[in-house]
Amino acid sequence: MNKAFKKGQLDEQASGILIQEVSSGKVVFQHQADHYFMPASNAKLVTFLEANRILPDSIPTYRYLETSDSLYFWGTGDPSLLHPRLQGDALLKKLRSTNKVLVLADSDEQVRPLGSGWAWDDYADDYSAEISSIPMYNNQVRFAIKSGVVEVSPAFFTPLVRTGSSPFVQRDRNANSFTLPAVQTMPTVAVPFITSAKQTADLLSFELGKPIINLPKAYDARAVLAYAGKTDSLYLPMLHFSDNQIAEQLMYVMAAQKNWVGPTNKIIENLKKEDSLLLPLKWVDGSGLSRYNLMRPRDLVSVLLKLKAEVSEARLFKLLPESGRTGTIRKMGTSTLESRFYAKSGSFGNTYNLAGYYLNAQGSMYAFAIMCNLGNRSLTSMKQDVMDLLNTLR
Repeated sequence: MNKAFKKGQLDEQASGILIQEVSSGKVVFQHQADHYFMPASNAKLVTFLEANRILPDSIPTYRYLETSDSLYFWGTGDPSLLHPRLQGDALLKKLRSTNKVLVLADSDEQVRPLGSGWAWDDYADDYSAEISSIPMYNNQVRFAIKSGVVEVSPAFFTPLVRTGSSPFVQRDRNANSFTLPAVQTMPTVAVPFITSAKQTADLLSFELGKPIINLPKAYDARAVLAYAGKTDSLYLPMLHFSDNQIAEQLMYVMAAQKNWVGPTNKIIENLKKEDSLLLPLKWVDGSGLSRYNLMRPRDLVSVLLKLKAEVSEARLFKLLPESGRTGTIRKMGTSTLESRFYAKSGSFGNTYNLAGYYLNAQGSMYAFAIMCNLGNRSLTSMKQDVMDLLNTLR
């Protein structure tokens, strides 16, 4: 293992490694395991651990209070509503079922749409969708062009689309105004839209065909928390496809279950008061998109060991990507057919991390965290060094 480490370039960049046998607790390799690094999407493992502890099997999807003539409702952050993959519709069914005045009582003050430490110029990229109390359509507009015909989903945004000279889909930084290229054919492109409680009310009104009033109001003890859908339906895309928006929204779903309010920094403060495992972390968002997050390999291995103890192995290995088969590590095969690993990757510019469980041909299982930061080289090169190190466990 030392030979594999020195052969690559991991010791020439900011890197930290901890590999520990699960059954015995024996550390088989470590390098700067107590140093802090940017975890990128490895932070989703922390989000998963906390959400799995706090949330029941079903998703807290909205909160409501009925009076004699009105139905007040609040979002919980549930990202499933009209999500292109999840297709949640529980809130729409509730709102359709009544003739009472519909009042969206959410306040923008309790949500920060963009995370602390996110890159400002990522605002139009699909991995940087905004955070909101009631996400709809994954908080993204989807555009396609077929035989010169523009398709916009949801159609609500169609009047806000124009054609321009850029070859790329663009959105104004401060407005939901979109520019598409003048082409005959374009595959589907997803672009985040600017969110607000008023925007949500307008979108709900569009879907329902009846008015929604936006009137911020704190919920009281009479409000009912409604559940729909399975929480595993959120965990799987967050871990397999590294869905940042689902990860961020899970912070608010946890808050709803605990009767807390946002924004994200307040939710994390409350989580840290309840779980000492979180205290050493500089944890600022649910997805790991922020460059302000700082975690150690030792922290991530501790999270992995907690997950192994608290989640059944069958469920855990279904929710995590499997090497050579699924998710973001589907193209990362081991050197032998008998060995495999289940892990969460994390990457952005100059950074590649991998944390999970390696099962070798002899049946031994290792929890590992390999963090590669500030590498002035390709992610492909970093991935290869990570794989060369892991394959010594075979």
